Amino acid sequence: MSDHRTEQQLIDYAFELAAEAAMQETRAHLETCEACRQKLDALKAKFAALDLLRDEIPASDDLIGQTVAAATAPGSARIIPIYRHPWLGAIAAVLVVGVALLITATFQTGQRPAGQSESDGASEKAVAKEESGARPATESLATGVSGRRMAADSSEWQPQAKLGEGAASRPSPAPTEAVLSRAAAPAKALMASAQMVDEAIDEKPPFAPASAIELVVLPRREDVQLTIYNSADLTLVRERRNLTLKKGWNWLQFMWAQTLIDPTSLTLEPLEHRDGVEVQQLVFPPRLRELGRWLIRSEVSGQVPFELTYLTSGLAWRAFYMGTLSADETTMDLQAYVRVDNHSGEDYEDAQTRLIVGQVHLLDQIRDLAQRTYAYGSPRPEGMMGGMGGRDRYNESATVMGDKLLVGAFFRQDVDALERKDIRKEGLSEYFLYTIGGTETIPNTWGKRLISFEASDIPVTSLYKYDEERWGGEPIRFVSFANDDEHELGETPIPNGAVRIYGRADAEGHLSYTGGTEVKYIPVGEEVELNLGPARLVQVEPVLMETRTDNYVFDSNDNIAGWDDVQTWKVDVTNARTLPVDIEVTRGFDTPQWELTMAGDGVAYEKHDVTHARFKLNVAARSKDVFTYTVTTYHGAREEMFIRRQQQQQ
Repeated sequence: MSDHRTEQQLIDYAFELAAEAAMQETRAHLETCEACRQKLDALKAKFAALDLLRDEIPASDDLIGQTVAAATAPGSARIIPIYRHPWLGAIAAVLVVGVALLITATFQTGQRPAGQSESDGASEKAVAKEESGARPATESLATGVSGRRMAADSSEWQPQAKLGEGAASRPSPAPTEAVLSRAAAPAKALMASAQMVDEAIDEKPPFAPASAIELVVLPRREDVQLTIYNSADLTLVRERRNLTLKKGWNWLQFMWAQTLIDPTSLTLEPLEHRDGVEVQQLVFPPRLRELGRWLIRSEVSGQVPFELTYLTSGLAWRAFYMGTLSADETTMDLQAYVRVDNHSGEDYEDAQTRLIVGQVHLLDQIRDLAQRTYAYGSPRPEGMMGGMGGRDRYNESATVMGDKLLVGAFFRQDVDALERKDIRKEGLSEYFLYTIGGTETIPNTWGKRLISFEASDIPVTSLYKYDEERWGGEPIRFVSFANDDEHELGETPIPNGAVRIYGRADAEGHLSYTGGTEVKYIPVGEEVELNLGPARLVQVEPVLMETRTDNYVFDSNDNIAGWDDVQTWKVDVTNARTLPVDIEVTRGFDTPQWELTMAGDGVAYEKHDVTHARFKLNVAARSKDVFTYTVTTYHGAREEMFIRRQQQQQ
């Protein structure tokens, strides 16, 4: 004879939960083992008693009268020490619930209208139970034990069918008025007590969910808002989730595996029923990494919208601009775009995108917080492999975003709803917020270009500059404008980014690339010059025509103590373009003591700084201009004499 079967093996056999091979082995064992057969019968009887409570059982008037009389009759009470015999407590609980159901069922049967059949009443009760959505307590218990509901019509266990055979063969007599009057009062009291128990919520929160079936499933996100910084690897995510809550305590589970979400920044707030729904705490269970659970106390049952907020890493944006010059290059159309790259590990569907311009100081890098093994560091006590302290860090609330960031209170500011593709920009102290109209889907590992703003007919100035000391021997082309109302701008600062300028190549509107550069942050009211690189069709050629020394000064030993250098230069400026150009030519003299005279009247100059002179001229299309100047520089004793003369003239 083999070993006896365990209780779990017998339960699996009785309800056909075991595999086919195990079923055959247990069946063969039961044929030879009397002890296991008795144990199996006892288990069936135990579950039959529980299953008996699910359906109505007819009772005679005598049984009801005796039960009520025994309950109300005076007599000495006998105290049974149930704590010494736990099985007595279980039997007592079953008997109390059974008596309550018998009395309630009898009372409801007595109220059935005349002429209505017993089967009709049962049908109405079945429909009412189905509409209410209520599930018997025994079904929940059976589900928790065996993993599925135990069927009453099972081929190997049918306790209800066996118990109901005699009851179904004879009709139940109608209860008398005396019985009804005696049963009504305790039945109503029991019903009121059951209702109070159902409405009450245990004030003591549960330590942990009893099983996975108690966890609220996190539904699909709605109304996603992304606030992305360009000066730090930081994004604030706000999204709406509609949670289905039961009355009482609810557990909500949230996982961030394979993402860069900072668990220390997680917050959850109800958007409705704020007086009846309270988010108690966020805990991080041990041995379950990258997972957190919120405990929610709810006085309402049904769907409640929540706002989930957290910080993440891996999202970045940068601005770039496309400018198109008019045919005469006096105006420009400007289109501003934003490219958003998503490497956060999370897809964001139909998200409203907001961009922050400005520096932010982080005490911790979000990427480092997101990739830690534990949400708040190691749970080991201090001194054990570098732990963070003896406190249980898992039970701390995660609403510590203000302790991790020094970014101001604007995180919680609400922005009114925007119409699709409108652009809203707001100043936030030293930060600036751009809101891209409408919504966009940004999948993980993807980049997406979004339109920021457009401006037409911006007045611009095209200017060529020649400075051999700064850029060598080639003129550099610039396009300048101001971020103000006069230039059709000035509403918001312009973020730093790459600018590409195009020109009209022909009358048909084809474009030709003119040049590009990186532009820095442009505040409102500030002028900007875009360096478009060397000009191919404009040339400047300085030529030294004459050089000599003059006005020597000798010391007492007849040595040269000072002199003048005199140079004559001719500068040729050639414009091969079809448009006239304005050009600035800057020349340097390596000394602050110099004087300059022009050979003609066509070109004027100004003193740019102590060592440079700047010449400004306009050169017609496909033409060449020439100007000549003579510069005298003073050295030694002649330099001192020049300084004294300048002081006397002032």
